[in-house]
Amino acid sequence: MKLRKAFTKTVSCLALALAGSALAADYPERPVNLIVGYKAGGGVDTYARALAKVAPDHLDGQPIVVVNKPGGGGLIGGRFVADQPPTGYSLYLASAGSMVLRNLAKPQVVSTNDFKMVATIGELTAGVFVPASSPIKTLPELIEKIKSSGNKMRWGHTGRGNVWHVAGVGMMKKNEIKAKDIPFKGGSAVRSALISNQIDFGVIGAHLGRGFEDDIRLLAVLSDRRHPAVPDISTADELGVPFTKVSSPIIVMAPKRVKHDTIQQLSDAVFEMVSDKDYTAVMDKAGLPVANLNWADTEDLVRNVKVGWKSLVGK
Repeated sequence: MKLRKAFTKTVSCLALALAGSALAADYPERPVNLIVGYKAGGGVDTYARALAKVAPDHLDGQPIVVVNKPGGGGLIGGRFVADQPPTGYSLYLASAGSMVLRNLAKPQVVSTNDFKMVATIGELTAGVFVPASSPIKTLPELIEKIKSSGNKMRWGHTGRGNVWHVAGVGMMKKNEIKAKDIPFKGGSAVRSALISNQIDFGVIGAHLGRGFEDDIRLLAVLSDRRHPAVPDISTADELGVPFTKVSSPIIVMAPKRVKHDTIQQLSDAVFEMVSDKDYTAVMDKAGLPVANLNWADTEDLVRNVKVGWKSLVGK
């Protein structure tokens, strides 16, 4: 009798294992929802639409459906995905820099700890802008002007604790300068303030200057590599200006309990999507940088930025 029970139990376990393998092999059997925590038309949404364009060729014919759930600086959409069943059919496209920084300052409704990383598909990078009418032509000139102004210069960003604010703070700390910060709601609002000379300089996404070259001047990109939207503009690194790299990696995330086999399958598929010429064509047209990191490298990236940015966020 004991032998029969043991045999029955072994057969049952084997059946479950085979069923699990079959389930993994059959994934995906239906469309995959990709939740974006911002309105349609923005930078993160552009990445999502580009991914969706090429997805069927790399997901056994299944599409990626982009769903916009704006609010809370992207956190509402993130919380929604974190609470979904761990099937791999609900994913979140995060502007991860914002999520990390908000949680370093204060615990939020959702954090990177609520997810497994799938892949990094791009990166939003900061640029330092002045009004087109400004006599300042270079980033070193701006730094010298700030030093000589007695901390009276005004600079704009997209909200205290947000990516571009912290990028600006990091640059100023490294150069031992200070200026009066003025928060605005969104990069386009900062751009408008620059155009109307309400502020002396601003730190926003470098891509936001595209098409506004007659109104605002991009002095430098706060990065160690040039931005595809403005390839002629030098980086702070090239100019020898100290800065702390604060950007926003665009990361595909899955709910925490999704099985590793599914994460691996998704990561491999997304890697192929980002390598697809049709994906890169959309990104080139939008002037947005492409990145292509698998799940393991993305986990390392998130871990490292948490450590590197902690000192920039006051608590």
